[in-house]
Amino acid sequence: MRLASRMERMGTETAFEAAARARALEATGREVIHLEIGEPDFDTPRNVSEAAARALLDEGATHYTAATGIAPL
Repeated sequence: MRLASRMERMGTETAFEAAARARALEATGREVIHLEIGEPDFDTPRNVSEAAARALLDEGATHYTAATGIAPL
């Protein structure tokens, strides 16, 4: 597939560059607190996982919400 030449100007997402640098520092033994991607270092609480499963399986919540959000929330 041919891509438009302007695609070459897009570059890399900065957060991914920061994550790669953090991993490189960790490989040298440095302690790093990761704040670059937003991936928590703890498991999702069980009640949250169960509520998400119910919303997906029982309530059919499988589409994007409106851009304005969910009114009751």
